[in-house]
Order: sequence, then C-alpha cells, then structure tokens
Amino acid sequence: MKNTSRRNFIEKSLQVATAGTALTVMTPSNSEAAVPKALPVFSHHVFFWLKDSKDKKAYEQLLAGLKGLGKIEQIKQAHIGKASINDFDKPVTDASYTFSVLLLFASKEDEEKYLVHPLHKKFIEDHKHLWSKVVVYDSIAL
Repeated sequence: MKNTSRRNFIEKSLQVATAGTALTVMTPSNSEAAVPKALPVFSHHVFFWLKDSKDKKAYEQLLAGLKGLGKIEQIKQAHIGKASINDFDKPVTDASYTFSVLLLFASKEDEEKYLVHPLHKKFIEDHKHLWSKVVVYDSIAL
C-alpha cells in the first residue's frame, strides 16, 4: 500500500463508484487516441466502530494497525479515512463509524489471499478488542 493523499486517491479512483464498480481511465496523449487503463477490479471496504470513540489511545492503536496492513503485497491501492460531514449530507449518510478502509485488489483471488495473510490475521487478533462493530462490503467490477 502506498501512502497517498486523499486528493491523489480520489484522482486515481474517480471512476470507482461507491459500491466499488471499476470502470476504465482514459489517458490522452498528444498524438494518439485515448487508451483505456484497467483499474483494480475488486474492492474490500471495511468500516470500524471503536468501543469507546473518545479513547485516543485506542484510536491511535487501531490506526497504526490499519496502516500496517499496507505491507501486504496483494493490495493495489488503499485509503484509510474517517467520517466526513458537510452541509450537503443527506439523511442516508452514515457518519457513525470511526474508520473507513477501502482496499483495491487486481482480483477476487488476491483479496482471498489477503484475507488469510498472516499480517491480516495478526491485525485482527491484536486489535479486535478495540472495536464494537465491523461491517464489510466487497464488490467486483461489472
């Protein structure tokens, strides 16, 4: 996982819909027609709720653990975020979670390798006492 800014992540992922549907990115050049580049086709979006949302130590511990998952080679792109509220949010916007983690993979098989990877299993074992709830949304590109 590369450390990327939110802007960089958004720029590279503009065509990945919220549900994780990957499209293609068109890259124009001066003398050639645009050539599509395939994006990762499988997304693994995980939401975490801390047991105590005011516990700074737990927050930092879980964040460090999430960042450590970036050492797993199957991850092609990653974004760790927190809830963001603005004046345009609708009643359907859920901002109750502590962390959102979006991981992109080249294939479903790569995501399955990630799930059984020793670092992922260690992350769960070392941090599961910190969260009260975890929700996962997996999707594959159409």
